[in-house]
Amino acid sequence: MNNLIYGNQQPDKLAAGVEEIVRKDLGSPAPLPYRMLDVAGGKATVGSVLVDIGNVLGSGQLTPLLTVEIALAGSQPATLQAQLIRQGVGAYCGSLIFVFGFAKPVAGDVGFEEHKSFGTPKFTGEPGLAGRLNGVKDLAKRADKVLRSEAEMGTIKVKVPRVFHLSAANGGSLLVLGTLPRLTSLNTSATTDAREIMAIAAAVQEAI
Repeated sequence: MNNLIYGNQQPDKLAAGVEEIVRKDLGSPAPLPYRMLDVAGGKATVGSVLVDIGNVLGSGQLTPLLTVEIALAGSQPATLQAQLIRQGVGAYCGSLIFVFGFAKPVAGDVGFEEHKSFGTPKFTGEPGLAGRLNGVKDLAKRADKVLRSEAEMGTIKVKVPRVFHLSAANGGSLLVLGTLPRLTSLNTSATTDAREIMAIAAAVQEAI
């Protein structure tokens, strides 16, 4: 059983467990390249600020154990940073931060509204770009469904900020999408929805 809730705190085993789920989500026949980042020690990559976003978890009483950075194969450079949270003698997967680099530049930043009880949130920010994204059929609805800010990991209720941030970067643009895992199969398995998130990123790339 691999539902991203683990009874150990061994970094190697935790990282391998997360990679297994992401590989299954993407339907990849081969293992995905990954490495472990020591969040507590401040070791990070280009995405260090994204790890900081992931650290904004609930009451602040939760203790990050490590972050697994996984390379995602696709038409554009992409990575997933999955944060493992210490819980008793075990750990569970918390925030999932997907980062996509696009060659095409953008005129300004675009974000995404919070989930609404009625109606679909909209993309906000740079008017022209936000308008194009809002004009893509079902894109906002799909993003609203998959960018979770709350999830139940067993008996643990996890809350994180909703993250959708499109901005200019290095002559091109950077898209950051943040979500949480989703338990499946009567809580015996889990998904990161990586396939759908990569499809959303591709739709965003096409719209810009």
